[in-house]
Amino acid sequence: SVPVYLSEMAPPKIRGALNIGFQLFITIGILVANLVNYGTNKIKAGWGWRLSLALAAVPAIIMTVGSVFLPDTPNSLIERGHHEKARRMLQRIRGTTNVEEEYQDLVLASEASKQVKHPWANILKRKYRPQLVMALAIPFFQQLTGINVIMFYAPVLFKTIGFGSNASLVSAVITGGVNVVATLVSIYS
Repeated sequence: SVPVYLSEMAPPKIRGALNIGFQLFITIGILVANLVNYGTNKIKAGWGWRLSLALAAVPAIIMTVGSVFLPDTPNSLIERGHHEKARRMLQRIRGTTNVEEEYQDLVLASEASKQVKHPWANILKRKYRPQLVMALAIPFFQQLTGINVIMFYAPVLFKTIGFGSNASLVSAVITGGVNVVATLVSIYS
């Protein structure tokens, strides 16, 4: 839902950049989590994993509390019939009162979406089949690559194949670092 929220709130010129930034920060967060796990591994008496888990709760709490203060998007306000609030929100997030053209685009898009009868049945029609196939195939094949298993369970996987406890955590850090570098390469290419 975060990429959708960013796309609805961001000016059109920087929507893509914000979503790429979102992905970059996810990969940086994975790397930081791996570094925290490596660093807390040295703590004795069973407190390392507890500290690691507590440190993971910090950004989760910040995001949960922060989400309470996020404003509704102009698009969601229009969908719920709060047109004047949507106009004011659009003015607020764009920093100008000259938002009439974008506001009208949002209203027209909302009205057009309400005209669609049976959207779930329509997606199964032949003319939408390529989009439907790609919408299902891309995440399916991404899961088949196994990268999520590797990223989530890297220390366990590396330990299973014979790495020591410390080496498996270092390998997870290296994997996280490669993930960040690959994301940066995809941004700049």
